[in-house]
Amino acid sequence: MDGTCGLTGRALFQHLIIRSAAALIIGLLSVSSTGATDLRISDENPLLMPAPGSYQLRLIAPRVLELNYIVEKKAAPARVPGWDFVDENGKCALPSPQEFTVTSQKKVFPVKAVGFKRRVLYAPFKHWDLRVANVLYLMMEHPIPIGQTVEVTNPSHKLWPPNTQFLVQADAERWTPAIHVNQTGYLPELPKQAMVGYYLGSLGELQLAEALGADTNQKGGSELTFKIVDAQSHSMKFQGKLISRRDRGFPFECYQQVLQADFTELRTPGQYWVEVPGLGKSFSFFIDDAVAGAFVRTCALGIYHQRCGTDNALPFTRFTHAPCHTVPAEVPTLAHKFQFVNDCLARMTEDYKSNSRHTAPQLKNVDASLYPFLNHGPVDVHGGHHDAGDYSKYTINSAAFIHHLVFAVDAFPGVKDLDNLGLPESDDGKSDVLQEAKWEADFLAKMQDHDGGFYFLVYPLNREYEGDVTPDHGDPQVVFPKTTSATAAATAALAQCASSPAFKQQFPEAAAQYLQKARKGWSFLQHALEKFGKDGAYQKITHYGDEFIHDDELAWAACEVYLATGDPECHKRLIEWLNPSDPATRRWGWWRLFDAYGCAVRSYAFASKTGRMQPGQLNPLLVEACQNEIAEAGADQLRRAQDSAYGTSFPEEAKKFLNAGWYFSSDAAFDLVVACQLDYPISKDPRAKMKEALISNLNYEEGCNPVNVTYLTGLGWHRQREIVHQYAQNDRRVLPPTGIPLGNVQAGFGWNNVYQKEPEALSFPPDGQSAPYPFYDRWGDAFNLTQEFVIVNQARALGYLAWLMASGPLKRQEWKPVPAKIVESLASTGSQNRVVAHLESPGLNLTSARIVWETEGREPAFGQTFAVDSASNQSRWIEAEAQLPDGRRAFGVSDAPPTAKSDGHQALPR
Repeated sequence: MDGTCGLTGRALFQHLIIRSAAALIIGLLSVSSTGATDLRISDENPLLMPAPGSYQLRLIAPRVLELNYIVEKKAAPARVPGWDFVDENGKCALPSPQEFTVTSQKKVFPVKAVGFKRRVLYAPFKHWDLRVANVLYLMMEHPIPIGQTVEVTNPSHKLWPPNTQFLVQADAERWTPAIHVNQTGYLPELPKQAMVGYYLGSLGELQLAEALGADTNQKGGSELTFKIVDAQSHSMKFQGKLISRRDRGFPFECYQQVLQADFTELRTPGQYWVEVPGLGKSFSFFIDDAVAGAFVRTCALGIYHQRCGTDNALPFTRFTHAPCHTVPAEVPTLAHKFQFVNDCLARMTEDYKSNSRHTAPQLKNVDASLYPFLNHGPVDVHGGHHDAGDYSKYTINSAAFIHHLVFAVDAFPGVKDLDNLGLPESDDGKSDVLQEAKWEADFLAKMQDHDGGFYFLVYPLNREYEGDVTPDHGDPQVVFPKTTSATAAATAALAQCASSPAFKQQFPEAAAQYLQKARKGWSFLQHALEKFGKDGAYQKITHYGDEFIHDDELAWAACEVYLATGDPECHKRLIEWLNPSDPATRRWGWWRLFDAYGCAVRSYAFASKTGRMQPGQLNPLLVEACQNEIAEAGADQLRRAQDSAYGTSFPEEAKKFLNAGWYFSSDAAFDLVVACQLDYPISKDPRAKMKEALISNLNYEEGCNPVNVTYLTGLGWHRQREIVHQYAQNDRRVLPPTGIPLGNVQAGFGWNNVYQKEPEALSFPPDGQSAPYPFYDRWGDAFNLTQEFVIVNQARALGYLAWLMASGPLKRQEWKPVPAKIVESLASTGSQNRVVAHLESPGLNLTSARIVWETEGREPAFGQTFAVDSASNQSRWIEAEAQLPDGRRAFGVSDAPPTAKSDGHQALPR
């Protein structure tokens, strides 16, 4: 090596430990507590964030060592303290192999080459705490025998002081970051795949056969094997060959050494890990029909956490708050009180001329609206769901949220029967998925003005973001002017509810009310088009609904109103406005089923199958065109998954231009499930492959990715804590609310007003165009706007996951959350008091549960019990969240201090 760093990539520090009687393997990071000055990273606390100064030696493979060193970067112009091998021009000069001495059993192992990578590990938004992970890789001349203690020293003491010990026991069953699995689990009858791959900084990708060395008996790529090991007995239950899975589509070489472990044939329920001899083992996971419940119930809980106009409460969650945003919203005018609203409108719409079809006047203030307010307010618009990480509510996203949930109930077998997702409405004899859709539709119905038009959004009165409060302390709110795009979307969603057989059967009064509002909304649209013309009726506010101006929302409204009423004029308009085979209906010409065009295509294609129309009432050519577009969308997502080394449907169009952000594997999975509902010729039925692709997308989101991160909060072993979410930024906890989806692929950290460009500048290799940091590895526990979700992402995820759960035995499992309590015992050791807590919940056996504990001033931790040092009069809180393998959860909260001292253990009254 010449000392110049090249291609790299992997976020750091995930580990594995075996826990308690259930032998749960859980692993991320912890810092050893063996002494006040000992900052060695170990496996004892898997949820702990490494402190500045922490360090670790890891045996990646017999010929590859990894040295991790965490430092805190101060604000510019300060340099990175320690291991700052990268100069201001991005050039990297590494220490020579002779700077390192590697010994094992008193034998010295020569270092052949040195590699390096660097990335921000942690960057919270509320205060400066920029932790940087520096990683050195040592490629050995000869393999180090497994089972021995390995130490790396720096004789010159230039790289670390003598009291810093890079030491590791090279156990055969050590956790490795190079094996990637779905950390929740796999369904017995569906495909089961894990991936093996790792980036070694400037040394490039891990080439497994070379890294393992000759003494592992794994000499050739075709002979590389893996085994599935029972986590309880440590006995092998399955063995297979690793096969190459290369990525295709990036303009630079990456992910060409990834290997796939396919264990689809193993169907026996149990808890397992994947092991590659010489490399180590993965996180543990379950094979069981129950894991479908874990996915869908976690997702449903995330949607519950987004509810507005009500409280979040025990026993449904520990992330509680009082009722929020219940005060009626004001209707703005040009008065000084609404200066912020009018300034926002002017700023949001200043680019209105960028679209040549935008011939209407700029909506620069409320008086510039083509559709003046008739209801001068205030208006009751409480309810619905917060649209994203902030507390605003966008009409167009609300409508799309409703569409995806109602469509899933009508078109996905069994989804309408799920009444056990853990919501307050569970176990009431009605569909939980429809309950969430109705919660949104009830809000959407309130957003209609007297003339039938719908307000564009609900916003804070005097600022964009309520970034310093929880929602129950949120701001006064205001509605924004009506637009044709918002009105068409709301009209469509309410009409869809009104014509849904399941919705009409379960909520007949609401369905009738929604139909009246949909008719009124359609009338508003007709008058607007007659008065101003199709283009002239449209006024832009934000990017929502602006991709095709209002063309797609109008087509969707015509579709749903026709399916609800049979009005031939609506059908005529639909046929005129919707041509699914036209590239103009696709975003950028290639993204099929985008926005409201996708809603219209799905609804019309399945109108007969879902019982909303008789076949003779539909245009057969349009039905065929819609079904073909759905099939092609499924084929696109299948091809993208197959072209990804890790099975996620990241588009080749984004790869080509090195673009990423707001990408969710679950969106692709939803398209695949929709396509699976079509009828195909037996000889050309792609559904088996499509199911494999939707599972690989699910796996990627649940931890089977290069950085072993679960991109749905509250699941898996490696959990992101810093997310774009105002509640999470302002509550007392370290971990964010459960069930929030996070963007799966990012182009980089992006700019924010706390760190500005520092995180991006610290990455090595850079997130640039030439030999960049590989995309799937671009992760850091940081506030990253390109990871932010909207409720439409949540609805798509809930829809396809509900289909998975409804296909198995959990469909009829009875479940509604029950109270749990934290039981504390006080133990005294000398002058120190120690509180030991455990969680109890009537009717639930929590011995197999993953229990997360949080308390004030401590890092979160997994465990069946939780101990804190506490004086009897010290005020503190403790929370526990238990997740059973099937996704049922129990929450305990204790806000009172212990009330007694004891020489032994004493149960404390609660």
